[in-house]
This record gives sequence, structure tokens and C-alpha cells, in this order.
Amino acid sequence: MSILKKRKGPFIVIILMTITITTFLLWWNTNGTLDESSSTSQTSSSEEDIEPKSQGILETNLDFTVEEFVEEAVSLEGADYQLGGKDPEDGFNSSGFVQYVYEEATGIRMPRIAGHQYEIGEEVGKSYLQEGDVVFFESDTIMSGIYIGDSQFMTATQSGGIETLHLENDDFWASNYIGAKRLTEDEMESLHPSTYKDHDHPVVRESMNYLGTPYEFGGNSLEAFDCSFFIQEAFREHQDVYLPRVTTDQFNLGEEINEENLQPGDVLYFSDVDVEVSDREEGEVTHAGIYVGNNFMIHASRTEEMTQISYLNDYWNDAFTGAKRFDEMSLNGEYPIVQEAAKHLNVPFESGGSNPEEGFNTSGFVTHVFEQNEGLQLTGTARELWNKGEPVDTSSLLPGDVLFFQGSNSLLPALYIGHDQFMMASASSGVTTRHLEYNLFDSEPYEASYEGARRY
Repeated sequence: MSILKKRKGPFIVIILMTITITTFLLWWNTNGTLDESSSTSQTSSSEEDIEPKSQGILETNLDFTVEEFVEEAVSLEGADYQLGGKDPEDGFNSSGFVQYVYEEATGIRMPRIAGHQYEIGEEVGKSYLQEGDVVFFESDTIMSGIYIGDSQFMTATQSGGIETLHLENDDFWASNYIGAKRLTEDEMESLHPSTYKDHDHPVVRESMNYLGTPYEFGGNSLEAFDCSFFIQEAFREHQDVYLPRVTTDQFNLGEEINEENLQPGDVLYFSDVDVEVSDREEGEVTHAGIYVGNNFMIHASRTEEMTQISYLNDYWNDAFTGAKRFDEMSLNGEYPIVQEAAKHLNVPFESGGSNPEEGFNTSGFVTHVFEQNEGLQLTGTARELWNKGEPVDTSSLLPGDVLFFQGSNSLLPALYIGHDQFMMASASSGVTTRHLEYNLFDSEPYEASYEGARRY
């Protein structure tokens, strides 16, 4: 019996295997082909039949017509191609062309980069495409274009500049097509500066005036600047709030706000992103933007090379470190001497300097501000200034008081501006804002060398 079983076992296994294989082949013939067809049908369906809820630029309160939009795009046909280009004078790349047409025709500030353009808007199936939709293609990189009707779109190509192409008949574009997007009404409003012209928060309202300003890391003028200068400038100029120059110092101030309690005018801070230099410590705050509502912010963007309204996508959400509210730091125009001092932010340090044309040393900055604001002439060395003033206890400090720090050879005066901050002419940074409890640029806090304060 045992020998019989041993001999029958392999035979039975062979029979079972044969039946299994035959069954599988029959199933594949009938079902496998159907599954493949079904898969193709689903792909086609998802590509063709996605109907967006929004009518995009066909239905908007903005002051333009779709005909004007298409005319703007068509008027650029033949313009040169330029890597990174964004205007007719220098030429366009694909995303620069899309951004330019949207802004010129509608005022909407589309993202500068095609990948960012692809992250906003509703998906649109091919059968629902309409004029003004943005079409996308992916080869070595993502490219964008503007749909103008009848299966045609316009984009920038290296070989032809701005040209009109066909979604189906041009093989390269047909095979690399990845989809289309249509802006929702909310997105169009969020990306349009006029939405904020009557905004309750002065910083949100006025920050739109900086849109398009070129980005420059370390830039300290309105000609070009970086993210932290933008924050400092916007709050100083439009809310009488005085913040440090760099993001890490700004992040140490203000009221901490939870994400669920964000309001327009709050400042968002991010770590390890949009970095110009590679010597930053891991986890260091490196970028900031002003929240304007509806999951958008305005910021000086290094990647977009300008001040721009941006959607808070996964890139920003993953890097989000915290939000701060600075409204309670406003001096509300009550201390004009601080406003006078702030006019000279970033004026270079100059040994013996006493005016903005030549630069300031520490004493020269303080005496100049008092003379310009109050007509008070404070003359003499820092020690003589110390001896002239009325002593003020640290707990009683007011904006406009003069702080004194012990330098290596002499006293160093600075102007107190409230919230434990002061302005001084620094040999390393020119006229700048510093904090008593921490300081990015020196080995120890200023409070370690603090001598006292005087009121004049």
C-alpha cells in the first residue's frame, strides 16, 4: 500500500498541475483580455470624461472676456524661446508664457513654475476642455500651455518659440500629455491682487504692492530682496511693527499661532526649504511668508525669483515650522522716533560716521536720530551721552530710550524700540535690529554686556 501510494502521488500531482494550467489559460483568454480592455477603457475614461465644476475664466467677476484672453495669447505667437524666460522682450519658456498671458489678460498671478501650476486647479477631461484651461505635458520636465479651442493649444518650444500646436495631431505632445487644469473661482480670487485691496489687515492689503519684485538673497532694498527683508519691510511700513532682519530672529518674536487658528496677516515660517546657501543647520528656519487666507501666502520666493502669491502645497506643508502673529507688537504711530530710526535700516557702518550719506558709527546713529526727530542735539562721546541722560530701570524701558552696552574699548549706544529690541549701527551689518535676549551674529546675548539705559 505504501509503495502504491508513492507511485500514484507524482501521477496525481501531474494531472492536477495540467488541469490548473489549462484552467488558467482558459481564464486568461476570456478574462485577461477583458481586463486589459477594461484598463484601457478606464484610462481613456479618466482622461476624457473628468468634468470640472468650475467654469474657469468663462465665469468670473474679473474685468476681461475670454476673447481678450485668447487674443493676448495669440498676439505672442512667434515670440522667442528663452530658458527661464517670462516676457516678450527676453523670450519665454512654457510656464513663463502661461504666467504672462494670465497676468496680462486677467490680472491673475499664476505660479511661475509649471510644476506649481499643475498643483492648482481642477482636473479637466479632454472632452471638457475650454479656452483658458492650462494643459500639461511631461518629458524630461513638466511643461505647460494654454488651450485655445478646437484641440489646439499654445506653448513655448525650443525650436519654434511661441507656437500653436495640436493635442492629437502633434505626436510628441499627444504622447506626453498628462492632463489639464482649470482654476476654481476661489483660486482665481486668491491669485488676483485686487482681492486684497480693501483687506482689513494692512500688511495683507499693502503687501500686494511688492508683487513681482525680483528676489535677491541678502537684498536690502526695494529693488530686490529676500523673504525676511520682505517681512521686515511690510510690517514696518504698514503696521508700525519692527522685526529683526533674519527669519531665525523673527521666529523668536510674536504670538505663536496654531494652524487651525491662522488668520490673514499671520507670518508662516518654514525650515530647510528655499535655501540659497548650503551651510544652514538642519531644522533651521529658512523661509517666511505672509498668510493671505484660503491656503495661500505672499512671499519673496527664491525658486520663482520674485515676490509671488503661492499655494501652500505639500512642499510647504511638509516644511512648515510654525506661525507667528505680530499685531500686538505695533507701536501704532505713538513713537515717531522709532519710525525715524527705521528709515536708516541697512545704512552701512562707518567709523566716525554721523549721517546716512557717509554711514554711521554707534554714537553717530543715535545722535542723528534724536536730531532729526526731536531737534535735540546730543553731542560728545558715548560716555558723555551716558552721563547726560536720566537713568531708566530695565523694567521701565520705553521706545526712544537709549541703551548702552560695554564694547571692547568703549560704550556702545543703541535706540530701544520696544519688545526687548533695539536698533544700532553694527560693524557687521550696518544699522540693524537686535534683541536683548538672543542674537544670531554674536557669541553671547547683548544682555551679557548691557550697562544700562538713559532717557533724554
